[in-house]
Amino acid sequence: MLPSRNARSPLLKFVLVFIFTALLAGGALIWLHPNDAPPPPVTEHTFENGNIIWTIDAYPAKVLQRNSFKIDVTDRNGSPVKDASIHVKLDMLNMVCGDYQFELAEAAPGKYEGEGIPLMAGTWKATLTLEMDDHSYTVVRLLRAVH
Repeated sequence: MLPSRNARSPLLKFVLVFIFTALLAGGALIWLHPNDAPPPPVTEHTFENGNIIWTIDAYPAKVLQRNSFKIDVTDRNGSPVKDASIHVKLDMLNMVCGDYQFELAEAAPGKYEGEGIPLMAGTWKATLTLEMDDHSYTVVRLLRAVH
C-alpha cells in the first residue's frame, strides 16, 4: 500500500530542497575556486623586432621577498639584443594600489636580470617595457605570488 499523498509531500519537499542546495553549493565552489592553472614560471613573447623569454626563478614568487626575474632578448635573427633598457611594473589584479616597479640590468649580451617584490599573495600582472633602438615595446604576463 502506498503512502497517502499528504505523507509523500514532506519527503518530496526535503529531497527537492536537498538537491537544490547541493547544486547551489557546487556552483558556488566552482565559482570561488576555478580550475585555472596558475601562470607558468617561463613565458615566451614575440614583439615587432624579436623575441623575449621571461623567467621567474623559484616560482611561484614569494610575497615581500626579492624574486629573481630573468629576461632573454633576441632580435628577429636570433642574435642577442645588447644595451637595451628594461623596466617591469608589477600590478596586483583588481587592486588600486600596491604597484612595484624595478629595472633589469644586462648580465650578459641579451640576458637581463632584476629583482621584484610582490606585496601581497595572489595573481599579479607584470608589464615589461623594453627600450631599444629608439623604440619602446611592451610585454605583459601574469604571475602568482604566495606567502
